[in-house]
Amino acid sequence: MRYLIEKIYNKIVYRSLIKLKLKYVGRNFRLGYHSEILNPEFFSIGDNFYCGPHAYFVTNINNPVYIGKYVMFGPKCNIIGGNHDYRFEGFMSNNSNIEHSKTKIIIEDGVWVGANTTIINGAHIGEGSVVGAMSLVNKFIPPYVIAGGIPVRVLKPRFSQKSQLENTLINTQSKYSSDQILSLHRELGFNYV
Repeated sequence: MRYLIEKIYNKIVYRSLIKLKLKYVGRNFRLGYHSEILNPEFFSIGDNFYCGPHAYFVTNINNPVYIGKYVMFGPKCNIIGGNHDYRFEGFMSNNSNIEHSKTKIIIEDGVWVGANTTIINGAHIGEGSVVGAMSLVNKFIPPYVIAGGIPVRVLKPRFSQKSQLENTLINTQSKYSSDQILSLHRELGFNYV
């Protein structure tokens, strides 16, 4: 019974309140139960967003988060923007100056993030990429690859044939050309048939 009440509260009350506070939110916003977004005014989220239960998203004014359209998160994912200045002369928790860390976290359209993944400053996940469960994302991941690990690394392209990639780019009305993506993939040592 408690689970049902919490699920209804999340769907009717919490989602509605968060949607009002987000910097931008598109259509069809679905946030899993027991999930929270702290400082939602620094998050922009596109259409058809889905996040599984128990997510924790937080950032600050210096580290805005941009999430594209058709992005999916598995359960227990984290986005943690901001950082401490380890050079501060004193206890880091006493440093109220957050000017030292100005970055964006960017998750482009069509990304799928596996369960228990943590995304931190410096993360930029390219369009259509898949991030495996339990990864730590702290850098650029090119479009249309499969990545995973701690820290994250590119494992392989999503498709084995150039025609599959080209069809996907057409079907999704991608902002990328196949030449742009193939060039990025070649830099990683991936070749298509």
